[in-house]
Amino acid sequence: MFIIWLIVGILFGGMAGILAMCLVVAGAKCDRAMARARREMERNGYGKRKVIRFVDHFNNSLFCIQDGDPIQMINQKGERQFCICHYLDDTHAKIDGKAWQLQEFAKEMARNDVIYMPLTMRALEVKGGPALL
Repeated sequence: MFIIWLIVGILFGGMAGILAMCLVVAGAKCDRAMARARREMERNGYGKRKVIRFVDHFNNSLFCIQDGDPIQMINQKGERQFCICHYLDDTHAKIDGKAWQLQEFAKEMARNDVIYMPLTMRALEVKGGPALL
């Protein structure tokens, strides 16, 4: 009887070892696939927030904010409006849901006597001087 239980134990132990090895191999394959996908995302810039460079109506740089950050606009009556900005490309952004060419946005704001500035302290100053972080 001892021999039968020994053989059964060896068979079950062998099967458990094979199952454990299969799980290790499958896990290693998944780890490699995830690392490959992560490298691909980093290579394509996925997950990195783009920077929106705001300009005046002469196309001089004023300040930069990151994609998804807000700006505040103050009209001549002192009324404030807060707008979320999304990067479209280097010269275009979606401001408060409307796509703008950034120099045209600056001209429109100058025409309407509206001042615009970053709302967050993370805004990056473009010209010399310290960056607000």
